[in-house]
Amino acid sequence: MNQTPLPVTVISGFTGAAKSALLDRLLANDDGKRIGVIGFGSPEVPDEARDLPNGCRRVTLPDHSIEAIEQAIVALADERRFDAIAIEAPAMLDPMAIAEQLAFGDDDDATLAGRARLDTFVTVIDAPHFLRDYASTETLEGGGDGKTIVEALVEQIEFCDVVIIDESDDTQKISRMIRAMNPRAHQLVAANGDVPLDDVLDTGRFDFDTTASAPGWLAILNDETPAPEDDAASEIGHLVYRARRPFHPERLWNLLHQEWPGVLRAKGFFWLATRGEVGGSLSQAGGTLRHGPAGVWWAAQDRSEWPTDDPELEAEIVAEWFGDADDNSVGDRRQKLVLIGENLDADAWQSRFDACLLDR
Repeated sequence: MNQTPLPVTVISGFTGAAKSALLDRLLANDDGKRIGVIGFGSPEVPDEARDLPNGCRRVTLPDHSIEAIEQAIVALADERRFDAIAIEAPAMLDPMAIAEQLAFGDDDDATLAGRARLDTFVTVIDAPHFLRDYASTETLEGGGDGKTIVEALVEQIEFCDVVIIDESDDTQKISRMIRAMNPRAHQLVAANGDVPLDDVLDTGRFDFDTTASAPGWLAILNDETPAPEDDAASEIGHLVYRARRPFHPERLWNLLHQEWPGVLRAKGFFWLATRGEVGGSLSQAGGTLRHGPAGVWWAAQDRSEWPTDDPELEAEIVAEWFGDADDNSVGDRRQKLVLIGENLDADAWQSRFDACLLDR
C-alpha cells in the first residue's frame, strides 16, 4: 500500500468537558482540512456516517470497543480523501490501552500499517467539575471493572500529549495539579474547545515510550522533575520514600485506611514482612487507593530464573541489590513510593511510613 499514513488524534474526557464541542469545531473548520471524526452513540442504534459540505465526515459507532475504532479508521483511511482522523474516546477506555491495542507501527502485517499513525493524545478537562471528580470515590458509569471516576481521570491526564482546560474560577489551580501529574503535556486554556487545529491535529507529539513515561510520579523517580514555573506551583511538593526494611502488615494497613489529606497522587511498590516472595503495588489518586501484588522479587527466585540476555535488566537488578551478591535476605526487596501533594509535609509523611516499618 503506497499512501501517506493519516495522523490520528485521540480525544479523551468526560461528558460535559467540551470534548464534543472540540470535535464539532474540528468538523466545522474552514481551513480546508478534511477530517474524519469517530464518535459513539447508543448500542441500540446502527452505525451512522454523515458527510458535511466542507468534506469532513462524522462516523457514529454503537460498539465502544477498540476493535470497532480500528475498523472505522481503516474505512476512513482507505477512502484516501481525508487529511486527519479524530477519535472521541469513551470515558471508560484507558488511553494507554487504545495506544497499545491499535496496530500502528512499521509491522507490515498490522491492520493499520501504512494507513494511519497515532499522532496526538488530547485530554479535555471539565474544569467546573474537576475538583469534585478528583475527590470522588464513585464508580465510573459503564466502566464494568470497578474503575472509579478519579482513576479514569488520572489515566486520561497521565497518558496524553495535550491537555485542554475549560475556563473556570479554578483553572489556575487545576493547571498546577495537572502539571504535577503530567509535566510533559502541553496545556491550553480554552472555552468550549476553541483551540487552533494545529494544536491538536498532526502535531507529531505522540511517541509511545515518551508519552507512557510522562506521569509526574515517574519523572520524580527518574529525577526529571522540572522546576516550578511560579510561587503557586511550588505549593505542590513530593516525597520519594525509600527503605530497606519490610512494613509491618497491620501498621501499613492502618495507614492505608486513614485519610490522606492534600495527597494528589501516590504510586510505587512495597515490601511486607509477611510476604517475602511477592512485592506489593500501591496506587492512590484523590479519594481512591488500591493495593495488590506487583510481582516476585528477584531475591526470592532461583538464580537460574534470572535474565541472561537483557544487560539493561541485569544492571538494574545489580544496582538495586542490597548487601553481598550471594545474600538473598534483602536483595532487591525495598520500599519505593512517590507521593505528590499540595503543601505536602514530606517530613511528616516520612515519619508516618517509618512508623510502619518492622521493628529492628
